[in-house]
Amino acid sequence: MKSCQNSFKLIIAGNKNVPAMVNVIIRATLQLRENEQDKNLTFRQVYIFHTEESLHALMSSPISWHEELQYYGISTTSLIHHVTKLEDLNDESFRDLVEQLRTIVNPLDNAHYYVDLTGGLSSLKAILAVFAYVLDIENIYSLEVQFSSDFEERKRQINLFYRQLEQKGVDIVYRKFPPIRKFDEFGKRNYTEILRHRQIINELINNLACLLSPEFDFDLEYLQTALLSGVNFRLLGEVTEEVSNYRHSVFSFSAGVEEVANIILRILEKTIENKTLGQKLGEVRDLFMSNPMYFINEDVLKHLTRLTAEIRNDIVHPSSVKSKSGEILAIEAHLSSHLASALLQFAINAITSFLDQDGKLVNVQILDPQQDTEETLFYFGFDGDSTGRYLEVAFSELNLDESEVLKRSQTIRTAIKDLSNLIKKRTKDNNCVFYAEGDNILFKARYKCLLINEIQRVYKERTGLCSSIGYGKTLQEATIALRLAKAKRGDSVVGVSITK
Repeated sequence: MKSCQNSFKLIIAGNKNVPAMVNVIIRATLQLRENEQDKNLTFRQVYIFHTEESLHALMSSPISWHEELQYYGISTTSLIHHVTKLEDLNDESFRDLVEQLRTIVNPLDNAHYYVDLTGGLSSLKAILAVFAYVLDIENIYSLEVQFSSDFEERKRQINLFYRQLEQKGVDIVYRKFPPIRKFDEFGKRNYTEILRHRQIINELINNLACLLSPEFDFDLEYLQTALLSGVNFRLLGEVTEEVSNYRHSVFSFSAGVEEVANIILRILEKTIENKTLGQKLGEVRDLFMSNPMYFINEDVLKHLTRLTAEIRNDIVHPSSVKSKSGEILAIEAHLSSHLASALLQFAINAITSFLDQDGKLVNVQILDPQQDTEETLFYFGFDGDSTGRYLEVAFSELNLDESEVLKRSQTIRTAIKDLSNLIKKRTKDNNCVFYAEGDNILFKARYKCLLINEIQRVYKERTGLCSSIGYGKTLQEATIALRLAKAKRGDSVVGVSITK
């Protein structure tokens, strides 16, 4: 079955020699037709990364390059021009180029990319080659023209278009680069992919280190080493296909998970000596599931901890006498990697939300509004629930055009604006609202049950969505209260008080 024409895209570097640049587009198109066995096939988009000089040369060219493209059935409307400034390569120009490349690649679009490395600056060709490697692009080509050795004839030939070169019998080869997948094995063996994971892991651990009290003296270096070792063994398993590497990977990730559990239990002032990984994870789970004070999705924590322990136990104490296949062990190694990362992020997002400036766990008390007088001033945080989903549905499920998304976005903006005015009116204080943007409002007022109920009722009438409200006497209390409220379902309201 032939691929759809809409799925083909060509990426090339610009060239101050306009015929040479146009010849690349023509030859790449002919190669596409040959590969797909369709003489009428063309690229839907041709992305040209110009320097300012090559763009100017193309746009001001006195020769009719449009006619050459049309001769081969290539529409000039398919050309998309990007301008890069790589003559003096620096971080800013490189980031700009990467961002332009990122806009081309849509992960939801099942596109087939062709990359041509014939022309352009050496730095640009190198970047495009790396880009092709990262995306595992199969079709990478370079146009090689055997020009005449005679100087004057060569000057004439380099300004000829593709069909003119063919008519003059000039040797033309469109050479395909060999498969680059072997570089993937090389990269894994030489830890290039580990460097990518190291950046992610380091960022997570640094975030955790900034929030923990120094008095605990956690061995975060050990945690980092365990997680990176897990990545290393998993990648080695993919290259060597030795099942022992996958087992070592699971053991390393499990050691990392155990250290995360140790951190959580020590923060909660629980003992960790003489306990197995399963026992520690079970205690973490029980502590949070039995304590409603803390911001935690119980189901997520339950799945994380149980699946982590079961995979590790399955490696240590296999239930079957038959040895496992490499494919199953590879899946378990991948799962262990994601579970360890998820549990580390849980420790950062959930636990550290309740640490004070000294890294100590605060004591959160849920407020009973019935016991508070209406004379007490509170900070209130309002947050609309499932707003992102509300906008996403218009595209992904309802298959509507962008006007529906704009309509829904305007509905939320209008609702927030009206709620801000409503709060000011009910409180008789035009300065009580500090923030009202997106689907969030922050205001300060006395607790009035009728006002809280009216805010949530109006928001639901306008948008069809539920909302969460958290309140406290300080901004920290209101922030924690809002997290707790959003962990509940429906129109939830939570107030908290923090005591030392």
